[in-house]
Amino acid sequence: MLAGEISNSAHMALSAREMEIIELVADGLTNQEIAERLTISKRTVDNHVSNMFTKTGSKNRVALLNWAMDHGKICRDGFNCCSLPDSDISESP
Repeated sequence: MLAGEISNSAHMALSAREMEIIELVADGLTNQEIAERLTISKRTVDNHVSNMFTKTGSKNRVALLNWAMDHGKICRDGFNCCSLPDSDISESP
């Protein structure tokens, strides 16, 4: 497998729980604090963060947050944000 193929296959979609965790990481919470907030074990949070590193090709939390901002997954103070359509709202005829 070529390096480009590895990189492309690693960029899979994040789960809803991973998105919840990445938002808490962006808020500055530690894995232990995230575990307490979500009432799950720290080990589970560690596993989610590790999986997100793999999926995004990130090597640390800073790189993970940069990836999330670059891909419109998180927004910080209106910086680097885009207006995504709400998939829950259906258009009226």
